[in-house]
Amino acid sequence: MTYDEALRELDALTDHERIHVPEAVRGLRSERMRELCERLGEPQRAFRAIVVGGTNGKGSISAMIYSILRESRLRVGLYASPHIEHVRERIRTWVGGPSQPRAEGDDWISEAAFGEALERVLPVVERWRRGGEAPPTYFEALTAVAFEQFKRQGVEVAVLEVGLGGRLDATNVVEQSVSVLAPIALDHTDILGTDLAAIAREKAGIIKPRQTVITAPQQAEALAAIRDACAEQGSALLQAEADLTSRIHRHDLDGLQLSIAGVRGVYEELELPLLGRHQALNAAVAVGAVEALSSAGMPRAMVERGLAQVACPARIEVVQEEPLVLLDGAHNAHAARALADTLQELGAGRRIHLLVGMSSDKAVEGVGEALGPLAADVTCCQSRHPRALPAETLAKRLAPYCAEVHVMPDPVDAYTYLTNAADRADVVVVTGSFYLVGPLRAALKAASRAASRDTAALT
Repeated sequence: MTYDEALRELDALTDHERIHVPEAVRGLRSERMRELCERLGEPQRAFRAIVVGGTNGKGSISAMIYSILRESRLRVGLYASPHIEHVRERIRTWVGGPSQPRAEGDDWISEAAFGEALERVLPVVERWRRGGEAPPTYFEALTAVAFEQFKRQGVEVAVLEVGLGGRLDATNVVEQSVSVLAPIALDHTDILGTDLAAIAREKAGIIKPRQTVITAPQQAEALAAIRDACAEQGSALLQAEADLTSRIHRHDLDGLQLSIAGVRGVYEELELPLLGRHQALNAAVAVGAVEALSSAGMPRAMVERGLAQVACPARIEVVQEEPLVLLDGAHNAHAARALADTLQELGAGRRIHLLVGMSSDKAVEGVGEALGPLAADVTCCQSRHPRALPAETLAKRLAPYCAEVHVMPDPVDAYTYLTNAADRADVVVVTGSFYLVGPLRAALKAASRAASRDTAALT
């Protein structure tokens, strides 16, 4: 099966990331994913795992854990979601050993391997169709592809990022060594519950018996739910800001310099090329998760090299310096407040222009309340994603939070206009959804490659 054929087959399955029908999503059941894995020969049992759940920051934490593990001599894997530009980003393996040169895409599953893995999964999926039952979803099939790839590559430790919720998520069929919970906030309330405690209970559903659980700082209701789940499972709980701490020495447009005190060691003057003070505690959580894998601790150099090479596209990512252009997938109030804190610190004294596109199921007002007062103006656009909120509707909902709101539906046109109109000292921030930021990031890279080819042709 070719890569293009594999994508068409995968796209034919129900994709809750695209349609987001609450009734259908509530119909998800862990038994189907367990049966899928059983029919494939239990590929999820071929490796140890760290599972990362939560609401905001789980992508960054997963990337940090994986980056640190890449500096070991282990064969490691990463399963992340959603993808920013290409579906192959979601499934990564590294078997090259520590301190190898890194480039974007060097560890993504190959097109050939993707097709081969899905070709093994699809006949099993077809059995559900022939039996008249709802077949596995897009995410379930893709998770199975990841498990198959990790098994074939001889992955020893895999980092698995939860897709939606936790208890019923496709990743929750593994018996992981360590569970990690990033900050939990109100999100997907039509599916997971309308209050923080209910959402936290769903997220804490990843916790397994007698394992180590690492949590980022949590609000009281969420922390209580996590503690209850740990007590029920007999699992040890380590908390950031208590058992795992961080101290920031420098924060600028190059990222953070920080020190981390873990359970098994102290790691001084680390370089982290990510923006936002919230990433310091995320890094402490990541270090704690890797420490929990081994009672012998880990070399400082492994943490140092791993954190220094972390890449988290579309997480307050600098893509241009004059004017300063930042891409960030903040799509709820909690994430927007973290972005606002960073803008207040690193963008102080600069005019800030927001380019915003959001999905129809997101809390627009929470994002507007956090970011609107900082902005000189807001331009509303609409991604091509099926759940994208119309730009005109978005503008009406954001109008109470910013004095100047414009509508320019096409994201590329809006981006081009804003970056050309902005002064060199201004800041342009693209945010509101990964479905906006990802395709725009791809378009910017394509334009840069084309410009480079044109320059080369002239010389």
